[in-house]
Amino acid sequence: MTSQQPPLNEMLLQAARLWIAVHRPYYATALYRCPIVSSTITPTFAVDEHWRIYVNPNFANQLSVTRCAAILIHELNHLIRDHSSRAQAVTTDSARGHYFWNLAGDAEINDDLVEDGLDLDKAECIMPNNFDLPEGKVAEYYFSHLHIPHEFEGFASEHVESCDPACGSGSGGIPLIGELPAQSDEHLGVSSVEARLLRDQVAQEVLKHNRQHGDLPGTLVAWAEQIREPKVDWRRVLDGMIRHAVATVAGTSDYSYRRFSRRGQTTDGIRFPGMIRAQPNVAVVVDTSGSMSNASIEAALGEVQGILRSASVAEDAVTVLTVDTQVAEVVTVTDARHVRRMGRGGTDMRVGIEAATSLKRRPHVIVVLTDGYTPWPEHPIPGVQVIVGIIDGPSSLDELDIPTWANALMIQCD
Repeated sequence: MTSQQPPLNEMLLQAARLWIAVHRPYYATALYRCPIVSSTITPTFAVDEHWRIYVNPNFANQLSVTRCAAILIHELNHLIRDHSSRAQAVTTDSARGHYFWNLAGDAEINDDLVEDGLDLDKAECIMPNNFDLPEGKVAEYYFSHLHIPHEFEGFASEHVESCDPACGSGSGGIPLIGELPAQSDEHLGVSSVEARLLRDQVAQEVLKHNRQHGDLPGTLVAWAEQIREPKVDWRRVLDGMIRHAVATVAGTSDYSYRRFSRRGQTTDGIRFPGMIRAQPNVAVVVDTSGSMSNASIEAALGEVQGILRSASVAEDAVTVLTVDTQVAEVVTVTDARHVRRMGRGGTDMRVGIEAATSLKRRPHVIVVLTDGYTPWPEHPIPGVQVIVGIIDGPSSLDELDIPTWANALMIQCD
């Protein structure tokens, strides 16, 4: 700070934060936790890794309430989107790397804020179209595709040479000269644990607001869904579910006279039953109703077949039933492309599950591939483990009434 620094218009900052609490309430809790630091270490606004927002009073005092609110939301988005940590995976320690990451982060944020109708100066703020790139992408995409058009070359070179990271260490840039230390009695920052909690709370509020109003930018909603329900590799989850179910069956054993015990060799004329391991039978119930796409069915069924083969389940021990409101085929399918789609429109997986349990070789494991819009059996199937893979369905399992006795997962086929 310098002795020439004018006082920050605190009334303006309070009015801007109040505007956010009323008009963009999902940001309010996190924003009120961010200490505001009046400083000339930035020409405009900046954030550090400890969630402190640096505000240059020479710049801020000239803003309207709505413009100030928009810039505060921009800086907060660097923090809730964790641009500082994400930068470490893609940038080097060079000034150029940090500066270009900052551009990428700004592009990720600003197209959302403009779509949201916030009071930003479109001519001044960094947008994806400044670099001939599409909107709605993440910073990593922009960073890897960034090229500087001719009209931006001088601007970029000037800032790179001066090592100006623009938005501070909280955006993934080089720390501004004069950023406060991690422990500052005057402006206590946010710990890494509290930062995770604040991100989660903002995500929760974003999803709640969008359910009630449905008016938020899609990429902001996608970010919130990723925070609240992190996307996992469904193939790995499905593989684990099937292998566990198959191993549970294969691990069981019983006595049978189909195999005699070695003890019979030591007794006169007495044969004892031997111990045998169960061979798992698997039924795959495929929803082939009109709401299911051929591509999704092929992808999901092909994955199931591959997992079963790698789990050493014999092909003749796997039966595929194609079902909508009735069973169309009961076959052994070795190629997912041979599944016949019925397309009558209705869906009732109870029919398929009942048919599977009535097979001559009763399955130990039933895998159901469906969009989830179906009634289910009221009670668990005795002696059978049921795995439900939801394809072409809603975005969350919470929207479906899948019974708790079934293991369910979302399958996102590309």
